[in-house]
Amino acid sequence: MRFLFKLLLLPITLLAGCSGDSLTSPGQTGNLKISLTDSPATYEAVNITFSEISANINEDWITVNSEPITVNLLEWNNGKSIVIGSAQVPAGQYSQIRLIIDDAEVVVDGQTHKITVPSGVKTGLKLGPEFTVVSGSTYELVVDFDANRSIVTTGPPNNPNGYILKPTVRVVPKAITGSISGVIANPQNSAIAYAIIGMDTLTSSIVDTTNGSFMLAFLPEGVFTVSVNDTTGLSFVTDNVEVIAGSNQNLGTITLQ
Repeated sequence: MRFLFKLLLLPITLLAGCSGDSLTSPGQTGNLKISLTDSPATYEAVNITFSEISANINEDWITVNSEPITVNLLEWNNGKSIVIGSAQVPAGQYSQIRLIIDDAEVVVDGQTHKITVPSGVKTGLKLGPEFTVVSGSTYELVVDFDANRSIVTTGPPNNPNGYILKPTVRVVPKAITGSISGVIANPQNSAIAYAIIGMDTLTSSIVDTTNGSFMLAFLPEGVFTVSVNDTTGLSFVTDNVEVIAGSNQNLGTITLQ
């Protein structure tokens, strides 16, 4: 018997705006987080085992999670989600993600039934849209797995004799942190940069003594004060630096005085 495999993808145009440089050159990284949510279904449980989660950049698959994880989809609906993969990945534009499903089962009337997973699903669901991971930022993709529409029964409607997985999935991008960067023109005296919001210093960054660069990474959205000080007492302070999720705010070249 031949099973047809269908995916419902939500077309999304992603505008990944950045202030200053896009920070997607080799060697720079950001954090990619992939979460899972579900729509309510009529089953008692739908357990899906993901054996690998990866993302594609420049025709290379970057592993986000290689540890098998089994999720009961029905525990993660009504706005709830679970992280199924998170990793530091190269910064840049990604074309899709891939979910490899090894096993699945459904619980009906207290009885657990195996769900047939077609070979195409076992080799990986490849899902869009394209998205950009900015260096120093966290980017989250939410996979909405519609359990009720993804399970097809065989046999009589009121007394099925089998279950087949035909995933109906949409992927929603969600940028959740941003960053602030800059270049110190006179960095030779061990300067340190600080990101301050209110009365709290959220993070700091040691200024590179060779090229003067610094990055205050993985900051929540908000308005920050950036302070830079070196060991000789020279300093720089600027207020009202806005951080936007998924973007880098580049302060340009700064001279400590």
